[in-house]
Amino acid sequence: MELQSEMYEMGMLMDFYGSLLTDSTLQVLDMYYNQDMSLAEIGEVLGISRQGVHSFVTKGKQQLTELERKLGLYSRFRKIKAQLEEVQTDFEQIDRSVLSAYEARLLDRMHQKVTDVIAGL
Repeated sequence: MELQSEMYEMGMLMDFYGSLLTDSTLQVLDMYYNQDMSLAEIGEVLGISRQGVHSFVTKGKQQLTELERKLGLYSRFRKIKAQLEEVQTDFEQIDRSVLSAYEARLLDRMHQKVTDVIAGL
């Protein structure tokens, strides 16, 4: 997995499952993935060895991956978001000139609701 992609993926998994990790594991993962700190920098801040930090990162990554494998919340989130974005694109392609004023307003309201849902994800 590409580094940027892994950083994003782990950040998202932390958003979904971070509260299920120990505070110390979550703290190390946050520093590593979200704050882009090196293992040595994290070790210095927390007063543990670079190897200790590496163990936290490896263990935390495994835990997040296993939670996603079992629960699939992030995968479902991505699928729902992609489907809503497709619906939004479909709304934008509808020819409003063939609609009555009422139908156009209704379509605009539905489009806005989908847009609001996507923005809230």
